[in-house]
Amino acid sequence: MSIRRLVLSACGAAVLAATGAAAKDEPAVTVTPAQIIKTAPETVWRKLDPENTVYMDLPAGLVIIELRPDFAPGHVEQIKKLVRAGFYNGLSFHRVIEGFMAQGGDPLGNGTGGSNLPNLKAEFTRDTSDTDEFVEIGRDRIAPRVGYIHGMPFAAQPEALRAFKTDRHVDLWPLHCPGVMSMARAGDPNSANSQFFLMIGDSRLNLDRRYTAWGWIVDGFEASRRIARGEPPTRPTPIMRVRIAADVPDADRRETEVMRTDSETFMRYIKARGDVDDTGYVKDICEIKIPVRINGEIE
Repeated sequence: MSIRRLVLSACGAAVLAATGAAAKDEPAVTVTPAQIIKTAPETVWRKLDPENTVYMDLPAGLVIIELRPDFAPGHVEQIKKLVRAGFYNGLSFHRVIEGFMAQGGDPLGNGTGGSNLPNLKAEFTRDTSDTDEFVEIGRDRIAPRVGYIHGMPFAAQPEALRAFKTDRHVDLWPLHCPGVMSMARAGDPNSANSQFFLMIGDSRLNLDRRYTAWGWIVDGFEASRRIARGEPPTRPTPIMRVRIAADVPDADRRETEVMRTDSETFMRYIKARGDVDDTGYVKDICEIKIPVRINGEIE
């Protein structure tokens, strides 16, 4: 399957050029990122699947997480089993490092516990040929190709490597940017069980391709930023309740929509923000904020 690269079409570029000036000597009108979001057509907003959306209630507010069963099916399946069993309710974040991550999901509260379910096989990377959903937006200082799969940041090796590798495998992997959810483990790569961590800093160089990322925070990241720090914290922040959105009554469910990262509108948005230049260089993919609507309101 092909890997797509998102660029402005010639027609779209012409429309943008004409928007600000009817003649060459007239000044161009600057379109702000906020204006692009506000005027985005309905077709660029993607609704989250309630079956693959997690609601995590923290003292500071609700955190909405989108699961990625297409990339880490084994981890997502186990997390959903544990959520539906109420396993995470009442547990706490026992290891929280500023600028790095917040770790929870241990019933013992000391980093040594787990569930009675089997440990998980690592799902660190996939072959680019396994999906046609990766949309490349450019390159950065770390990876030759960076982009998104439905809003979650990913990177990939150059496709040209396939011809030179004995296994013919071209890696695609999630980026451990702030807001990404990943699975804790012991020294054995296949030892993940119930403990997870949410990223509160950029740790791509340390964690990418070494831990299984299984989702990303769509809304509520600020609530996660208020988790108490420490190893362990003096007063650990509790995980009050975790639910699958599909199990939440309709009246209490939040309609959550994400701007499609495979759309021309999204490319216009990140160009207006200065996140990617005309050469395709991405300044910092971890700093790109994906536009979100909750119950029709832009966050």
